[in-house]
Amino acid sequence: MSMKRILGTMLATRMAGRGRSRGALGSAAALGLFGARRRKRGGLGGKLGLAALGYMAYQAYKDSQSKRPQSAGHSASSNSGSGLIDKLRDTANDFLGGGASATGGGAHAYDDVDPQDMSEGEAAAERFSEDEALLMIRAMVTAAYADGALSQDERARIMRAIDDADATPQDRQIMEREIANPRPLDSLLADVNDAETAGEFYLASRAAIDGDSPADRAYLADLRRRLNLSEEEAIEADEIAS
Repeated sequence: MSMKRILGTMLATRMAGRGRSRGALGSAAALGLFGARRRKRGGLGGKLGLAALGYMAYQAYKDSQSKRPQSAGHSASSNSGSGLIDKLRDTANDFLGGGASATGGGAHAYDDVDPQDMSEGEAAAERFSEDEALLMIRAMVTAAYADGALSQDERARIMRAIDDADATPQDRQIMEREIANPRPLDSLLADVNDAETAGEFYLASRAAIDGDSPADRAYLADLRRRLNLSEEEAIEADEIAS
């Protein structure tokens, strides 16, 4: 299985655009945010598990950039495939203040990464197991059903993003099954046994949905209560995911 790579792609694309927010979760800015918060040794961002999520999303973002021909220009690449990577690039550039270019000449949005953030994130990601990654993926899928259902278009976009992660036929089969059969939240929470996993679970869930609809807000409020997160930790997760 390659669940960690797939999780990184789902986080970086916010579940193929279903969790629509300003910035790209896999951008250098997001990875740096995890690092800065972690060095403060406090709050949700003080958890090393979040560094693992940030690193996996960052790697997925960087890999997506490397697959785009740098000489093709924005207009050519925006017409290819699902367009998810172009959207990701554009939102990342917006998040960074528009100073990065992904089409030659300028610095990439992922070039300016603190080496300490990278090293700590990589070490945390190596310790992150495939089973933990699958739990986070299931958290994202279950959250995505908070408003009732996934449309066929949404499912297709998610599967295209998974294909972008170079998923194997076995990985794709697993993901098709997970998306078609979301796990009950009760069964997922039975595998959340510590505060660090609780923070990861909430952040992954938050990245999968808008958080703007009444159904989303009710789901997140209930999830926060059941994970025993403080209001401050939930706000911090909202800031990271948006």
